[in-house]
Amino acid sequence: MTGAVVVGSGPNGLAAAIELARAGVEVTVLEAAERPGGAVATEELTLPGFRHDVFSAVYPAAVASPVFSRWPLERHGLRWVHPRHCHAHPLADGRAAVLSRDIGETAASLDALHPGDGAAWAAFARPYVASFGAWQDLMLRGFPPLRGAARTLAAHGVAGALDVAKLVLMPAQALAERLFAHDGSRAWLHGSAMHGDVPPGGAGSAIAAAHLNVMGHAVGWPSPEGGADRLALALAGHLASLGGRVRTGAPVTRVHVERGRVTAVEVAGSERVPAR
Repeated sequence: MTGAVVVGSGPNGLAAAIELARAGVEVTVLEAAERPGGAVATEELTLPGFRHDVFSAVYPAAVASPVFSRWPLERHGLRWVHPRHCHAHPLADGRAAVLSRDIGETAASLDALHPGDGAAWAAFARPYVASFGAWQDLMLRGFPPLRGAARTLAAHGVAGALDVAKLVLMPAQALAERLFAHDGSRAWLHGSAMHGDVPPGGAGSAIAAAHLNVMGHAVGWPSPEGGADRLALALAGHLASLGGRVRTGAPVTRVHVERGRVTAVEVAGSERVPAR
């Protein structure tokens, strides 16, 4: 009997499987598609030899992740490629604001839109980049983020910690209006906020923009060399090195439960895979 079954081989499923395998649990990952990775996928969509990321493409949170950093993914073929500019927001007049690893270069692009906008961004971002370990603990560790809250308080004081708490509830629109005078600078911030799937006027969108842009300064917005699927393959390779396995082409159609406990999953409507 398999110790554990993970349904789905996206990065979260593979991460869960790796942690189980590291703890000595026999684990099998069942994936309906013919390849592991979920929305971390690369295909030749246009011309032979040209590989395109089909869904996700850049992974600042993977590079910043305290979980991924524990694993030797480079041994399984993962190499990160860092662009000079994480993103650019082009404007109708031909100008653009950019997010660079360098705060000064980012600020210069914002100041070119309106003097003072860059200085406002630098004043906002520098404290979080300088204490990025506290930011990581707050945003990328387990919930509730007690360690992150303690480190944030130590790094920024009571007033600074309250500012971070406000960011969690604040709309990106309010943050942009507080920081910037130019509509283009505000649009630059809104673009990052949209990655959080909350409109810029919605509560909670400010923290998405702040998180992505702070990570851009601290660790960049890299992509796996050769395509996004190299990340999925590296995770699957590391799992295999720990004794776990990924079965592709194995759609789970039913979960069997007895007396309130899962006992098995059914694959393709016929095969039964038991698990504790």
